Amino acid sequence: MTTLSPLKFRHNYDRFNIFGNKDIFDFIAVDMMKNGGNLKPSSHWDWNLCGWAKEIDKNINYYSSELYEKRYSNLQMMLDPFIGVTGMLKVSEDSIHKYEQYLRKIDNLNMLPEEILTFSSKNGWIETDLGSVMDCNLIFNHSHSLADKEKRTSIIEIGGGYGRLGEVFLGGMEVWNSVHYLLVDAVPASLMYSYLYLKSQHPNLSIGAYFNGDEYSSDYDCYIMPSWHLDKIVPKTFDISINVESMQEMEQEQVDYYINQFDRLTKPGGLVYLSNSKVYVFKGKWNIPKYWKKLFDENTPRSWTTNHPTQIYRNI
Repeated sequence: MTTLSPLKFRHNYDRFNIFGNKDIFDFIAVDMMKNGGNLKPSSHWDWNLCGWAKEIDKNINYYSSELYEKRYSNLQMMLDPFIGVTGMLKVSEDSIHKYEQYLRKIDNLNMLPEEILTFSSKNGWIETDLGSVMDCNLIFNHSHSLADKEKRTSIIEIGGGYGRLGEVFLGGMEVWNSVHYLLVDAVPASLMYSYLYLKSQHPNLSIGAYFNGDEYSSDYDCYIMPSWHLDKIVPKTFDISINVESMQEMEQEQVDYYINQFDRLTKPGGLVYLSNSKVYVFKGKWNIPKYWKKLFDENTPRSWTTNHPTQIYRNI
């Protein structure tokens, strides 16, 4: 099977030079303060946002303009909190040494170029792109039975950031003829930039968003939704549920909520993909339903702590 990865069409690092939209940001921030409840970003992701938003009704122009310009006005400002200093680095001999042997063994999607460093230098790959190759292959290798070209594959990602993984799944991989991708997040900048970034990378796809007034529909190729509106989605909707590197930054109540949502929303026989450190900000209990069948559980090249597994479960 030959699969042409959309990653191979990237041109340069400038793809991240995207300016935000303050009207979208303000709308999401106000909506978060009114409806976010316990799903508001934790202090790890606060960046003074919640403190500012409490004042939004008093003087929206002063507070929003000052903080927005300083923190959120360009996607490049957000890359460090989104993917970390290491993830932002251009692919190097060190990152190839860390990833290549592992990836070659699992790359059934044929996403890796033959000469990674040469290709990467011409196409602006950064280390997080190697993580995308890993995530897509691990998911595919455990879910190929779900890849039915006669139907649309539905995927939900909670904590999707700027759309790193959604970009790849939406790029037309042959194994999934048609994809509906629901990207969910609780950070206003993540919601804003996932919409702007995915629109820039996939201008021909239909991308809807709650904050644009679009009503949710699986007819969209991609839909972007704040986590505090997730209860609007009917149960057993998704073939694949994903969380990468964000539950590790939450509180116990939030982690429990999202695991319960995955349980509610994943179809019987569907997959749940979790890749998080167990010894980072969140060091609590992972209350995985006992009836989920574990298919995969090991540290990977992404693991930057000793207990940092990628885990794949089947929702029985």
